[in-house]
Amino acid sequence: MAVSLKQFIEYLAQSGIMSEQEVRDWIAEQPLETRPTDGAGLAKRLREKGRLTKFQTQRLYQGKYKSLEYGNYRLIKAIGRGGMGTVYEAEHVRMKHRVAIKVISTKVTESEKTLRRFLREVEAAAKLSHPNVVAAIDADRANKKYYMVMELVEGEDLGMIARRETILSVAEVLDYMTQAAVGLAYAHEQGIIHRDIKPHNMLLDREGVLKILDMGLVSLQRPEGAEDDSLTQNNQIIGTVDYMSPEQAENIRNIDQRADIYSLGCSIYRLLVGHPPFPGESAIQKLLAHRDHPIPSLRDQRDDIPELLDQVFQRMIAKNPDDRFQTMDDVVAALETCRMASISILPELSIDSSTASRIDTIDLDLEIEHMSTMETEKPEILTSAPQIFKTTGRSIPNIEAEDTLPQINTKRAVGKVNYLITILSLIILAGLAGFVWYQNRPGYAEVYFPLEFRQQRWQILIKDKNKEIFHINDNQSKDLENTNPVTIALPPGKYTFTLERPPYFANTGSFTIERGNTMVINGQKWDTSDLQELGLDGETEKLVPQHPESTSPPDPNEKPHPSLLRNTDLSRIMEVCGNYRSSFRSQLGLS
Repeated sequence: MAVSLKQFIEYLAQSGIMSEQEVRDWIAEQPLETRPTDGAGLAKRLREKGRLTKFQTQRLYQGKYKSLEYGNYRLIKAIGRGGMGTVYEAEHVRMKHRVAIKVISTKVTESEKTLRRFLREVEAAAKLSHPNVVAAIDADRANKKYYMVMELVEGEDLGMIARRETILSVAEVLDYMTQAAVGLAYAHEQGIIHRDIKPHNMLLDREGVLKILDMGLVSLQRPEGAEDDSLTQNNQIIGTVDYMSPEQAENIRNIDQRADIYSLGCSIYRLLVGHPPFPGESAIQKLLAHRDHPIPSLRDQRDDIPELLDQVFQRMIAKNPDDRFQTMDDVVAALETCRMASISILPELSIDSSTASRIDTIDLDLEIEHMSTMETEKPEILTSAPQIFKTTGRSIPNIEAEDTLPQINTKRAVGKVNYLITILSLIILAGLAGFVWYQNRPGYAEVYFPLEFRQQRWQILIKDKNKEIFHINDNQSKDLENTNPVTIALPPGKYTFTLERPPYFANTGSFTIERGNTMVINGQKWDTSDLQELGLDGETEKLVPQHPESTSPPDPNEKPHPSLLRNTDLSRIMEVCGNYRSSFRSQLGLS
């Protein structure tokens, strides 16, 4: 449904984005050839100038201006959807800082149980303050919906990065997963289990800091004997099957932090190999695979995976929770040991044409049959890693790790090439689209029709040959009754125009439109009356034509001949007028 210019301006004012006066002043500042004449044109121009986003434009055009504000925050665009609602980027109306707002679906909060679930989420988020966890800022209710305001993190989630890159390097994965483990260890200390750890819930900002997202699926540990209103009532399955531990699928009431350890291990596999560790065609097949299939090996998929990292991974996703690391602090220590091992290889020392190096064996107590060896100068540094990297309120600093045997990652290289090809294709398509638009861009007719001339009946009519292209009048003004000049976009070609206002002659003419050019139609100098031109001062009954052989007097009720009233050729009018006067004098016996 089309929206008029007036209506769209009202929507803008009611949304609080721009007042009516601000919109009209903005329109007046635009070049004549680009001034909008309807709601769609105004929306397009405001979006091009950055005054509106695509999301805001769509909501306003649909008349949904009330849903653009929640409390002190105005929505800018949608950035994600989940099981409990939609996440938007928003801006504080007064302070102008950007945030993320999670608007909870009314279907979620329509029952008392689900409303308690949302309130529990708010309570859980309020307890968390850590560099590796997205911070909660505010929560309230507006427009009959609950919402939660969170820190806006500029960056991408690891799921998007992995989809684009296919697989990541060992150094990158160790860095990101260590940060995730630090954030989760902090959450576990606060009594919160995430339950849905996966790459898409790990956001990497522009500074390389990883933050845990979507605490809407957490569960608060309650004291014994408390009323059972947890997030896991009615045997709901909470989580993503590709990363879900076997015990979480079988009995979700009794899971603990070891379920998050399992999910983090599955995430490590996905980022290093390119797919989850237990793929399947259906959710049931995947759940059964997590329970029954043997644990895969990272080294079977990539030759550059250190044996130590493979052992850590296999322990993280052990089928039995008792066989895994028991706390996320233990995971942090093990991943940090892997990171340091990858950069602790001593260079060879040449002494009198001979080579010497020192190799020590270190038992990491991974509770797996295999042991690991590596080259190091001071192995005691590694054995103290659990104390050094015990979880604190700080994120683990990035350590640039280098593989001792660099290898070309074919899959990742192909992914980058495909990404560049896609970008290049988009640039070419955009160029072609711009060329086509330039060749077919319209011209403009700018009609100056003073408002004081538009009294009672009036019209502006533009035709292409005999086809009506543009037509407005006193009954159908298209919200342009107070607009002068009226700007009309037209394709290149030849046109005729007609401007009418009684009791004057129609102002007519023709013009040619060229691409990108503006043709001015001047209707300002318009002061000659048709009756004054004939010298009859409005006595139209004297203009009745007579048959040459008729001797009867003229009929006063007969209407004037239309050809005399609409002929715009001045000389022709005077000639006809003289003929009628001669005829009258002859009938009266005066000649």
